[in-house]
Amino acid sequence: MNSSEPLYVRVVASTESVLVGLAGELDLDSAPLVDRAVGACLRDGVRRVTVDLAAVTFCDSHGLMALERSGRIAAESGVTFQLSGVHRRLRRILSLYREGGLPGMGGPSLVRPDAHSFR
Repeated sequence: MNSSEPLYVRVVASTESVLVGLAGELDLDSAPLVDRAVGACLRDGVRRVTVDLAAVTFCDSHGLMALERSGRIAAESGVTFQLSGVHRRLRRILSLYREGGLPGMGGPSLVRPDAHSFR
């Protein structure tokens, strides 16, 4: 039985850019939702994808890997990928993740914590 808080995904799209808002826990069970949401945006031919993490309450290694995968796939497609609404604790985890030399985490840029936030 899974007792984690569900992850909610909200996508707001314009002609060339998409804002993917996440709320809840980004973990093993919910990471595929990020993959599917960002993958769908990339198939629609957008030029910029911003993932808003302001309402993410928990993020484990599977969530980090989903963000990394999304950033890498976007870069390979020539799409700008950025993270917004990154609170202090998650910003620290992301910086440690990048320092660990894992591929692709140099790609997504972090924007101001309040930029494009769904909060």
